[in-house]
Amino acid sequence: MSAFRFAFFKYYGKGIDFNGLGFDILKAFYMGIRYDLSVLAYLNIPVVFLLPILLFVSGENLFKKFVFFFKYYYTLSMGSLIVFLGIDFTFYSYFQNHLNVLVFGLFEDDTAAIISTLSQNYNLFLVIGGLILSYVMIFFISKYVFSALKYEKLFESKKILLKLIVTVSMVFTNIIIARGSLGYFSLKIDDLQVSKNVFLNKVSINGVYTLEKALEIKNKNNDYNCANKAGYKNNIREAFADYLNLDIDDIPEENPEISLLKNIPYNKTIENIKPNVILIIMESFGSDLLKYNSENFNVLGELKKHFDTDFVFYNFLPAHDNTIGSLEGIITNVTRLPLPMFLAQSKYAYKKYIFSGPMPYNDKGYETTFIYGGNNGWRNLCNFIPNLGFDNVLGEGNMDKNYARGVWGVYDECLFDYLFKILSQNNNQKFICVLSTTNHPPYSMPSNYKKLSLNIPKDLEKNIIGKSLAEKRFVTYQYSNEMLGRFITKIKNSKYANNTIIAVTGDHNFSGILAYSDEKTLDSLSVPFYLYIPKSLRPIKVDTSVFGSHLDIMPTLYNLSISNSKYMAMGMNILSEKAKDNIIISDCGVIMDKKGVVRYDFFKGTHLYYFWNKSNNREIKYSYGTDNSEKLIKHYLSAIAVSEYLIKSTGKNVV
Repeated sequence: MSAFRFAFFKYYGKGIDFNGLGFDILKAFYMGIRYDLSVLAYLNIPVVFLLPILLFVSGENLFKKFVFFFKYYYTLSMGSLIVFLGIDFTFYSYFQNHLNVLVFGLFEDDTAAIISTLSQNYNLFLVIGGLILSYVMIFFISKYVFSALKYEKLFESKKILLKLIVTVSMVFTNIIIARGSLGYFSLKIDDLQVSKNVFLNKVSINGVYTLEKALEIKNKNNDYNCANKAGYKNNIREAFADYLNLDIDDIPEENPEISLLKNIPYNKTIENIKPNVILIIMESFGSDLLKYNSENFNVLGELKKHFDTDFVFYNFLPAHDNTIGSLEGIITNVTRLPLPMFLAQSKYAYKKYIFSGPMPYNDKGYETTFIYGGNNGWRNLCNFIPNLGFDNVLGEGNMDKNYARGVWGVYDECLFDYLFKILSQNNNQKFICVLSTTNHPPYSMPSNYKKLSLNIPKDLEKNIIGKSLAEKRFVTYQYSNEMLGRFITKIKNSKYANNTIIAVTGDHNFSGILAYSDEKTLDSLSVPFYLYIPKSLRPIKVDTSVFGSHLDIMPTLYNLSISNSKYMAMGMNILSEKAKDNIIISDCGVIMDKKGVVRYDFFKGTHLYYFWNKSNNREIKYSYGTDNSEKLIKHYLSAIAVSEYLIKSTGKNVV
């Protein structure tokens, strides 16, 4: 287990500056040994508690039979532990964390597609062979150890005292090791904080502990009361007041959600143009890789010319680090709850909500369509999405059978071809939300695609984890951006150029192949938010340096495309003057504004605070906390309470 930890530290810690953290590294490994020993002690419990009974009540022959059985027990348990550590190691490469509630997605997601993805990214025969070899090695080690035991002496009549000493010592020692502590409190996952460096805290823990915590959270699921945990028990009005920064008297006693209603004034230009709105959510479209774009490392392709001439927000966070979580955050207009519960797969998927994204467009007579490049049965979208107000829910099954496809769905060039056809079907005003799939493991694309130059720059290469897989990812990332760029070019060259707004963001960052230090929290999470706005609809002034998140997308689009209307949302129009003070939240417990950043653990109630580095405005530095950290935490906790109320108390059953 320590070998796994050392490999984890070397592999995923690549590119992280550990200067001045030598003592913290030692603490991380020391704490790791305590966690590992605790796991092993729990695995020893059947043996340690059964042996004393056998020593005192059984004969030597029966004892010998159980000793024979123990070698199989250890082969199974320790071999399975190695398998588990390997799964945890691989899981981190995708989610930048140890096993957590997202692991349940293996059963809730498209399981066949996930297995196919793994088989294409890894040599499963070699992996399985290695794991079988591990079982065989453990078996022979166990066989040797138990064969070497001189337990016969324990059955001599005069060895009662020796039996007592051996059994009591074994049981007592195992209990102490399992507790992980000689103090009043046993070792818990909450004790993992050994450093202000977040990665070192991840080094100390093992996946067994984190999965145990995930199971605990999973079991709480729908019935867990987040508002109580956030400090708003029986006082939801106060949560609304804190979130909106209003006096509690300004929040209605009945239907406090009314305080979230916002008015859009009449706009003659909008009424005359009646613009279409296209919102595209690109798979794994993270921001950080874009800063390396050049002629030699061309990851933007044709999208670059649009990024150069239109609006792009880079201080932008996704709602979640998982596709379904981010999709929900965008199209529901409410903050993601810090639970494994995804609305689409919960009992709340079968309700209608007044705050859902398409509703303001429905009210203005738009035709609303959701298009997914994959199977729209994924994550129960076929049932969930219509309840949010979409008139049409389309997936790969609705598309041309001749479209080229990968494991997860049609390739992006086909998806955008289909999107243009849907836009052109009739003269209705349209709001179309699109979710792509191509830039997803196993990173395949049409065989006829001719990649652009991708010579990896040295300052990027030194931070890459797993170069061969990274090279595949870069090509797929480039392909998706190239196809998106071509689609936008097609729109701009068509009759839709002056009456169509295009918004693009990523579902989550391009993660798993680059190492990130705490200082680069924004880079590790951020996704871009691109806006093409016809000239006649463009605001006079746009500040793309403001902070925004998925929660702000729909309010921004409403204010650009409809007039004389109302909407309910927790997000903000980031083109407004108020956006300069925007506070943004990502479901992984990161809260940001222009002054600083908080990493907050909702269930532990612990946090770390950072302020922005003046010499590099995308990096942060650790601080011991300020009034601003309290402000950000208050905003986060009130947002959770408000969101839970909206989801659990305002939905209406579908008739």
